[in-house]
Amino acid sequence: MTAAPKETQQAHEGFTEFLHLLAEGSATQQDWRRHAIAHYSDAALETARMELVKVSLTDSRMPTDSSKVRDAASELIRRLAI
Repeated sequence: MTAAPKETQQAHEGFTEFLHLLAEGSATQQDWRRHAIAHYSDAALETARMELVKVSLTDSRMPTDSSKVRDAASELIRRLAI
């Protein structure tokens, strides 16, 4: 079963907002839990989510406090042109 277009659009908008919050350093742990644990039917979003999680595992700080995660979010925004 595939996600309805509206659900896919909402997921894309939510993840885009999350990436921008991460890049700005204003994402919360609740934001992280909601978006990093979720799985996306959109392949680009799922790949981006997995990249963020992998980067977060290389830093001992909380993901929302990590400059590595902020840099990765900025790079994903640039790469995905969002």
